Amino acid sequence: MKALITGASGFVGKTMTKKLLSHGVEVLGISRSVSELNGEATEKYQCDVQQKTKLKEILHFYRPDYIVHLAGPAFIPDSINKPETTYNVIFQGTLNLLESIRELELSAKLLYISSADVYGANSKSFLSEQDSIEPNNPYSSAKACAELACKQYFHSYGMDIMIARPFNHTGPGQSSDFVCSNFALQIASMRNGTSCRLMTGNIDVERDFLDVRDVVEAYFELLKSGKSGEIYNICSNQAISIRSIIEMLFRVADIEDYTIEVNNDRVRKNEISLRVGDNSKIMNTTNWSPQYTMNQTVTDLFKYWKENMHVG
Repeated sequence: MKALITGASGFVGKTMTKKLLSHGVEVLGISRSVSELNGEATEKYQCDVQQKTKLKEILHFYRPDYIVHLAGPAFIPDSINKPETTYNVIFQGTLNLLESIRELELSAKLLYISSADVYGANSKSFLSEQDSIEPNNPYSSAKACAELACKQYFHSYGMDIMIARPFNHTGPGQSSDFVCSNFALQIASMRNGTSCRLMTGNIDVERDFLDVRDVVEAYFELLKSGKSGEIYNICSNQAISIRSIIEMLFRVADIEDYTIEVNNDRVRKNEISLRVGDNSKIMNTTNWSPQYTMNQTVTDLFKYWKENMHVG
């Protein structure tokens, strides 16, 4: 079996590549900056999903059985300042992929990685796949548009497409742009300095977090047994406050005396206080269930930054 991963150079893409290779699946990973064939770097397949001609050539050559579509900017604040770029990469890039598959008449199974952020302004605290989507930023709106395109191609052309909506996820290797990884880097840096002051945004919101290794396991299970045309939440079914995650990190770092300082620049406007996902659908469809505790994830994340602080 062969898999193609778009956005393979990113945090989740790298983890997904390792997962598939460990199960004997051949993997071609493409991105704007680098490409890899079975984990070995090569410039031959470097491709931006906005380059439809190049994308189609790669698909025609490789003819994958599975496609995991991860490509696109993932840092939501950037999308506010660059809405056109966000739509071009996420929506137009997805449309380019769908059209290439259709034109080549590939029988590949496509897993489109959307985001739980499409629920946006939905005021419900516990969200299932049947709940309305109310995207409230360019990132989530572009993801929702790409979801609709995937649904339309499934209905109109009978293409084998599933949609995953991952909730918050973190783990070793994540960019320090993201909240848990940023805190882990700050706290790891405290071990080498005198200041124990942590800069944060609003830490009393509660979110549904998973370990990235559980997330890619969910994607793998969907590739094996997910139902075409369906949407699946990827989540833990429970909430944890950002404050609790910070407290875990300080315990792991063995730091008892610290100060938390809220930076207003890090506080998002109209932020929803609680968001949790219902994971019953994927649990009932596949053999997947979360395996990592938040404490284990936080421990591994802190260890990663302790060893790689120069990366941040």
